[in-house]
Amino acid sequence: MARTVQDDTREAALARLLEIKRSARRIGPDATDERANRFELKTTTRDALTTARDVGPEYFARMRSQYLIAARGRQTDYGFAFDDIYFLHPEDLEGWIQRYEARQSRDLSIVHRAHKALAALGTCGQVLERLLSIGRRGITINNPKIPWRYIMEHGTRLGETPSLDLRELVAARPLPASDAGS
Repeated sequence: MARTVQDDTREAALARLLEIKRSARRIGPDATDERANRFELKTTTRDALTTARDVGPEYFARMRSQYLIAARGRQTDYGFAFDDIYFLHPEDLEGWIQRYEARQSRDLSIVHRAHKALAALGTCGQVLERLLSIGRRGITINNPKIPWRYIMEHGTRLGETPSLDLRELVAARPLPASDAGS
């Protein structure tokens, strides 16, 4: 499902408010700051954030390597008005991630057992890698939601100076060096 213009417009407004640079590419982080910190931007008007299509191991790895900025608001006659903006470090998302990883672990175990059995039979490496790719995609979940209550309980609400608040939070909770550039 392609990102709607409305979502794109809200995310652009959020990036401007936070004084971070939107990515021109569809792959990778949604935005970065002046120190190359990576951000996933999510906006909503509802009680949950949508995530992505095909949420699985690769998606979780990406979420563990960047910050999440979650914003909720409403459409007005003058544009989108943000009511709440939350910062979440990857550690703040770990409970949500682990919940979905647990749902996928049994199926992923079957994929790995099949991979191991075929490798023992001498199946070519390219075929084995393709099997893993197909298997990992096959266990993905379509657009699991992050409840807004989870965001409020685990995130940090940005205040009246959201751009400054964001930089203070990033400085206080840096990502491990190995994750910052992945």
